[in-house]
Amino acid sequence: MKRTTDAQGLVWLLRTYIAPRWRATVLLLAATLLATALAAVFPVLLAPILDLALGNPVAGAARTVSPGQLSLQNLGAAFFQWIGVDAVHDRFRAILLLCGAYVLTGVLKGGLDFASYLIALHVRVRAAAAMQLDLFRHLLGLSMSFFTRRRTGELLSRLDNDTRVATAGLETLIGTVLTAPLLVGAYGYLLVKTSPRLVLAAGAAAGLHYGVTRAMRVPIRRLVSGQLSAFGDLVARLQEAILSIRVIKSFGAEAAEVKRLGAALAEVVRLNMRFGVYKHGEEPVRAAVNYVIEGSILLLAAWELVSGRLTAPTFFLFLYVGRMVMTQFGLLGSASSQLQTVLAATRRILDVFDERPAVEDGVESITSFRDRISLRAVSFDYGGGPVLSGIDLDVHKGEMVALVGPSGAGKSTLIDLILRLYDPVSGVISIDGRDLRTLRQSSYRQLFGVVSQEALLFNATIRANITYGRDGLTDDDVVRAATIANAHEFIAGFPQGYDTIVGDRGMRLSGGQRQRIAIARAIAGRPPLLVLDEATSSLDSESERLVQQAIDRAIEGATSIVIAHRLSTVLHADKIVVLNGGVVEAIGRHSDLLARNATYARLYRLQFAETEALESVSKG
Repeated sequence: MKRTTDAQGLVWLLRTYIAPRWRATVLLLAATLLATALAAVFPVLLAPILDLALGNPVAGAARTVSPGQLSLQNLGAAFFQWIGVDAVHDRFRAILLLCGAYVLTGVLKGGLDFASYLIALHVRVRAAAAMQLDLFRHLLGLSMSFFTRRRTGELLSRLDNDTRVATAGLETLIGTVLTAPLLVGAYGYLLVKTSPRLVLAAGAAAGLHYGVTRAMRVPIRRLVSGQLSAFGDLVARLQEAILSIRVIKSFGAEAAEVKRLGAALAEVVRLNMRFGVYKHGEEPVRAAVNYVIEGSILLLAAWELVSGRLTAPTFFLFLYVGRMVMTQFGLLGSASSQLQTVLAATRRILDVFDERPAVEDGVESITSFRDRISLRAVSFDYGGGPVLSGIDLDVHKGEMVALVGPSGAGKSTLIDLILRLYDPVSGVISIDGRDLRTLRQSSYRQLFGVVSQEALLFNATIRANITYGRDGLTDDDVVRAATIANAHEFIAGFPQGYDTIVGDRGMRLSGGQRQRIAIARAIAGRPPLLVLDEATSSLDSESERLVQQAIDRAIEGATSIVIAHRLSTVLHADKIVVLNGGVVEAIGRHSDLLARNATYARLYRLQFAETEALESVSKG
């Protein structure tokens, strides 16, 4: 996995999600720079106001002030020179006009600041949405092995919280980091030109603020990363509890879950408090630094005033501009803290983007199934002991192939390999002579209709669930699939029919109803291959009968691979594959296997005895 530096991460963020919105970004830069220019106008307007109010009207106006001579002492005179005024006869009226200009400048700056915020918001929310979409697309492209290693809630946290945090500092990056140095340079120039001694105070201010920023940078980054991880763990626990609510209530484990969540919340609170101490603890430190520097500036300015090197208007203007410089230093320091937050979130997002799929996509497409799926010497493990070893198997077009065997024999793993959710450790799986690794996964899986043991439906209408993943299906296609799946009758009995919302994971329906809709979803697009993974294992007898009828109709004339929970459902399979301990023990039809394979015979006797026992209980 490639590890990017902070600078690379920031460049990636700006290049990937800000640069495509360059028009809005340019407009944001223009509005921000114009607002900065207006901020620089304030001391220019204040200087002549102070000159007029303190009895020094148009002082030096007769003498031309060159840009190199400009300082706070002659800023008022320079202003009158710029506007072509040689004398002021009504000082109050002039002050009134200048105050009006000052207010107008402030209003314009406020409007530009708000416009900058709106533009930044426009860019930020779209950048966050684009990042979420890219991250979600990337996650969907990762292999199943990735999702078995990661908690769902943690991934949700990175998709939601981390992407928002990573783009939340846009105004700071564009605004403060760009404009504060310009204002510091403009104001600092006037201060230094007015009194070179005060460059010591400005330099001390910059040095102290830099020291505070450097001291806070690493702890803030570390705490933000820990805070985001703790939040991800909290989301994971909440999601796990809600998804497992039936189990929690069945075991009366509400108190235990509250205790578990309390521990996660305690960690979030602890990290939030520590982060708050570091992030906002710098504020009083910076305030103290500012007061020390402002006091020094006040002392030096007073000394210059008493010594006759500063006039009274220049003294007050000096204090005003000095405070503006300190404000900009403080904003730069806060921007640095915000930047650490952005970098921490960006690092976590890049960690996910750096993940590469274990099952890499091929370049060829496939649109039909003509002959067979073949497995040759296929072996697989999940990183521990072998799960499948040396599997050789052919699934011919039109066949019903049943996979049977004890729990843990590798039946579901074999299905996952055929669907190419995983690649075998060794051996080859091919379709019509083409290695699956050369094919695009999406086009290959479009050949399949899949019904799993647990029918997971989306919180949408029945129609949307049946047509899921298949574009261009008509209402007739939906009704046909539902009818084959034994679902049309109960769907028609709902007040909203096919527009009925099934609820989260289909919880508003019974298990049998969910399973029949899942079968309808699998066959709606008329796929050439069907995969059924123990589709009746968790149903009551009546639901099992209805679902089995639906399965029998669905696989009629199709190529199907069925994991058999009850052997009675696959007695007429064209080919029964007996798996045991990760190897194929035997392949044949029911009568042959019953006579010559001990594992199959044992499974059959056990189920036969169970059936007899259930029948005797029901008769009794």
